[in-house]
Order: sequence, then structure tokens, then C-alpha cells
Amino acid sequence: MSRSREPSRAPRPSYRQGMSRALPRRLTPADTDCLIAAGLAIWALFDVPWWWRPPGHGGSNLAIAGLVGLAALQSAPFVWRRQQPALVLAVTATALAVKFAAHLNPWSASAAVLTAAYGLGAYGSRTLRIVARALVAAAVVASIVTLQAVGGNHTAAIACALFATALAVGEITAAHRDLVTSQARQAHDEELANLAREVHDVVAHQLSAIAVQAGAARFAAAGDPQAAVSAIGTIELGARECLDELNALVRRMHGMPGAGWEPRPHPTLQDVPGLIARAAQAGLRAELTIDGEARSLPGDVELAGYRVVQESLTNAIRYAAGTTATVRLRYGATGILVEVSDDGPAGPGDGAWLGGGSGLDGLRERARLLGGHFEAGRCEQGFVVRAFLPSAS
Repeated sequence: MSRSREPSRAPRPSYRQGMSRALPRRLTPADTDCLIAAGLAIWALFDVPWWWRPPGHGGSNLAIAGLVGLAALQSAPFVWRRQQPALVLAVTATALAVKFAAHLNPWSASAAVLTAAYGLGAYGSRTLRIVARALVAAAVVASIVTLQAVGGNHTAAIACALFATALAVGEITAAHRDLVTSQARQAHDEELANLAREVHDVVAHQLSAIAVQAGAARFAAAGDPQAAVSAIGTIELGARECLDELNALVRRMHGMPGAGWEPRPHPTLQDVPGLIARAAQAGLRAELTIDGEARSLPGDVELAGYRVVQESLTNAIRYAAGTTATVRLRYGATGILVEVSDDGPAGPGDGAWLGGGSGLDGLRERARLLGGHFEAGRCEQGFVVRAFLPSAS
């Protein structure tokens, strides 16, 4: 029995595809420069005495050719105004001088010179921008001098003032662009540093636990196979958690989550019991004490507190395995004090604890960025890490 087929339908365009077709293409810097050159050329071509003009207003072939050449001279170089701003200014100034000498209409050439002056301030190199500042000062002085020297004719003073203004506006544009670039670079560097701290905290903690469990599995393999299987299971779980967190960090680093991916929430102080449980599996006896009324803190404070506990337990597993650690969270009106201490004996690991690695330095930097303080060192009972992270009540 044959089945009737429904006519195939073309896939409907998605909302994003429709928007991309509806929105006009954004102009690139090269497109903008071409439009400026075209606009100045059209303006200059209005000064050409074309053949079709009324009798007495048309010009000879030589005059038409000469003015067309001047129009190209004062407009075409703007295609390269970002690459060669000084050359563009020199060429347009030459075209303006020729028009003044020939007693021709100077307005289109004057507009080209002002546009080129802006380009010198906005796109010139460091040396050219210094020259532009000197030209601004010279143009201002020339404007004042000509205004005093010439009686009722202020044309030269206005021209000098406009030239100085164009240069100054270009310099302001360049300074603003440099500031935005510097801020973007600083934000990028801070994000990279934050990602580096996250990667270190995640990998160091999980690998330390995995190394301890792997050693336990190796020793238990001969006498207690069940204990070895349990240790291997813990290793597998820790490795999966480490891979999940690393994948989240890599996606965050690329800035492209991908379809169907949702960012994994950052760990908080509520996840500290899980850290203590995993530390116990790695052979570290740890307990949690909470002083004060526990409350929700800002996300960056929660994450920093969690990382302090994580790094401290990781170091205890590395350098004081088999000892007892105490995690204390003291909530106060102005913030939280995170303290992790262990009763491990002094040993060769002290150098790493006290700064030989990058973990404690990363914690110190986290606390500093939040306006808090961090300290770590040996005490009578063992080793202690304290971090105060300020937070509004």
C-alpha cells in the first residue's frame, strides 16, 4: 500500500539569519576612506567649467583638464589617509596653494586640507602626533597674530583657527583610541591572569588528589584488591571533574560557548564540604567549623574563599599527608575570614608552602583584588593560611 507524501517545505529562515540579512553591512575603515575621497572629489568637480555650462561660464579643454587634475589631487590621496597622513596633508596643501595662486575657488581644497589635518592628528605615528601638536600651537599663534595685524579681514585668522581645531580634534580622537586600547589590553591581561589562577587551582587540586589515590591503589593492589578498586574509582571521578572544569575554562577562554552549552556556575563556599570529603578520600582528615551567621556573599568573594580552601587542602595533601586539617569560616559584618590550618610537622615542603609555587601567590592576588589581605606561614601547631575577604553586610 503506497503512502502519500506531504510536499516538502523549504526550511524557514531563523530569526538570526533574518536579522543578518536585514541589517546593512557595517562600513570598514577602508570603505569610510573611499567615501571621504569620493565626497571631496564630487565637491571639487563642481568647480570645473564643463563644456555644457552656459556661454561665458564654460572653460577651455586645458582649463577643464587642469581642474579635473586638481580635483583628483585633493581627493584621491584620502584612500590612504590612515597609512600616509602626512603625505595626504602635504598633497592637499599643495592643491590649495595652486588654487590660491590661480585665484580659483578654494573652498573644496580648504575642506580637503582640514580633513587631512584631522587625519594627521588621528592616525599619525608618535612622531607625527608630536609634530601635529606643534602645528596646533603654531596655528593658534598665527591666528592671534593675523587677527591683530589685519584690520577688518579675518579670513586668515579663521583659516588658522580651523586648521588648529582640525589638528586638535584628530589628536583627541587618537588619545581616546589609545585609552580604549589600553583599557581593553588591561582587561584582557586581567582575564588571562584570572584564567591562569583558575586553571592552576583546578588542576593542582585534582591532580594532587589523583596522585595520592594512585599511590594508595598501587600499595593496596596486592593485599586489598577492593581498596584498590575504590581508589581507582575515586581517581576516575576526580579526573572527570577536572576535565569538566577545564573544558568550561577553555570555552570561557575562547569566548565561544557553542550551541546548547550553558556556562558552569562557579563554586561557592557552600561547596566546601565537598572539598573536605574529597580531601578525606585522599587521606587528609579535615573538619569544617563555621563561626557567625552564614550568608550569601558576592560571587567573586565566594569563589575566592572556595579557592583558598581548595589550595590550602591541596597543599596539605601534598606536604602534610595523613595529618589533620581544620577549615574555619568566620562570617563578620565587614566580610569573611577563611582560615585553614593543619598539624603537619615542619619539613622540606615548607619552601613550596611559603611561595615556591604559584598557588599561594595566586590566592594573595585574589585577596588583593578584592581589597582584602592574605597571609600564610608556619605556626606552633603546623601550617596556617588566613585570608580576609571584605564584603558589605
